[in-house]
Parts: sequence; C-alpha cells; structure tokens
Amino acid sequence: MIKLAIDLGSSVTKIYRADASNGIVLAEPSCVAVSGAEREIKAIGKDAKKLVGKTAEFTEIVFPVYEGEIVDARLAVVMLKEFLSRIGIKSARLKRSETVFSVPCGASERLKADYAALGEECGLKRIRFVEAPFLAALGEDAVLGEANPVFCLDIGGGVTNAAVVSLDGIIAGLSMNIGGNNMDANIIERIEACKGLRIGALSAERVKNEIGSLAVGARGATVVEGSLVSTQRPGSASVQASEIEGCIRVYIDKILEYASLVLQKLPAEVAATVNQNGVYLSGGVAKISFVPEYIAKNLDMHVHVCDEPQFAAVTGGGAIARDGRLLELLSSENPLA
Repeated sequence: MIKLAIDLGSSVTKIYRADASNGIVLAEPSCVAVSGAEREIKAIGKDAKKLVGKTAEFTEIVFPVYEGEIVDARLAVVMLKEFLSRIGIKSARLKRSETVFSVPCGASERLKADYAALGEECGLKRIRFVEAPFLAALGEDAVLGEANPVFCLDIGGGVTNAAVVSLDGIIAGLSMNIGGNNMDANIIERIEACKGLRIGALSAERVKNEIGSLAVGARGATVVEGSLVSTQRPGSASVQASEIEGCIRVYIDKILEYASLVLQKLPAEVAATVNQNGVYLSGGVAKISFVPEYIAKNLDMHVHVCDEPQFAAVTGGGAIARDGRLLELLSSENPLA
C-alpha cells in the first residue's frame, strides 16, 4: 500500500512517502500559471514560480491554497495531480493508498471536506487529517505522551499554528493567518518607501532569506533590482539588514502575542511541564537569522529547532503514516466517507 503525507502549504507543497522509506519526495511551490479567458495551464510548481512578476498581460500566476484554505479547487486538483505524477505515482496505483493531510489547528469540518474532495478528485483513497501542531512536534522529534504536553509554534508562509499538544489531544491552541508571505509584502512596501524602488515578490523573498535577521545591530546587505518609482525605468538599490528588520519583527511580535494567549490558558501543571520542555519551533520562518533566539527571549523559554524546520510538519506526517497507533490517536476521518 502507498502511504503518503501531504502538507499543502500556501507557499510550498511537500509530500512524504512513508511506505518505501523514501522520505520527502517533493517540495515545490504551490502555484499554477494560467493563460487567457479559458485559463489554460502553462506551468505548475517551480516552473510557474519562475514566472511570478514576469508574465504577459493574459497570463496569471495562481496560488490555489491561500492561508490554509483551498481557494481554487480546479487548479488545486490540477496541481496536486501533477505533483503526484512527478513523484512517479500513477493514478491506477492510488487505488491502494493511504494519505495523511496536514490541516491547520482547529480546522473546521468544511475545510476538511474541501481537502477530502481535492484528494478524492486526485484519486487518493483512505484520506485522514491531522492538525499541523501534532505533525510539527513529531517532525521536531518531540516526545509526545499523555502526561508530556509539548508547545509547538509552526510558522509557515500563510498560516501559523500555536498549540500545546499531547497524545490526549490539543490542550490549547489556535491558528492565525500570519506568516512569511506577510513579511515579503511588508519588505516590498518598505523598499519602495525607503529606496524608491518597486520590487516583486520573488525579490522580496530573496531579500528576507539572504539578509533577514532579528539580531541587535544586524549586519549584511544585498543588491535588489526592480523598477524606479521616479522614472519607471529599471534600477537597483543596496538594502541593509537593519532596514528590513522591522518588516520581520512586527509579524513575529504579533505571533508571540497570540502564542502568549495560548500559554495563558494552560492549567498550572501543564504550564510547568511546557516550561520544562520548551518551545518546538518549526516552519520556514524559523530559518531566518536570530528568529529562534528572539522567540526564546520573549517567551523566556528554551527553543528547539531541527536542521530543516520547513519540513517538520510533513516529516511528522510521514511518522504518523507509518505508525498505525499514532494514526488512530491523532487523526480524524474523511468527512465525505
């Protein structure tokens, strides 16, 4: 039987194959390039992302998943079918498959039904759902037990999950529509205001990843290219790490505000255990320089981060897909079944 874990992110879709010890077999941008009134498919995944900001008038780059919601069902199906094909799984083989989908903390039955409909349209069978905090905690090698609650903070591109979880369930948690994409948009606005240079989303993401930092007195610089506001002609500017620090910090502070609300809801004994265990931080934003240290300082807790935090949720999904006991404990069934 084919066993898959799928993290259908706002920015990146990740697939883990758990039946053949293959591990993560795909990580591609969750986007599709379409053309004309008929929305003909031009490119999918990494090929589509290369076209962001560079397309002609009648070509559009669509992100079918936005802040955890499937906002374009047709293109989401097209995209996921292509991704399954790229990892070498033919539709006929999906008749004997079991799939774990990552969903945001507190996902509604309607959201699960949307994901289930997507999976079924792609030919997936035996679809189950697990809320992202459980997956991220397992992907960070946290030891989950009924008497060992773990605080997980998973910061993705469009959704952040903050929850205290144990094998008995979610003790307190929430999801928020805040993530790395907000930081990119803020960087675009900041560079236009400070440098008089209009840049695109890909350039903003590169700036964030290359020189983004929450270190005090952060150093580092990069050259970014775009369109000069004054002349509407191509131009470039040097950007310092200190100039975009606020674009990142404002959203981390907002995330910490909500994370604190989760911690305030905990019973005393749970709070004591969580304080001892620390914070399990995951998601791509955790790779930005000094973000883990900033979170540790502001929450006054030790922070755990694995080497590749952006893959923690899908890695945890693979662990659950392999373990029948965990699957029964932590997953919910297909609401359409």
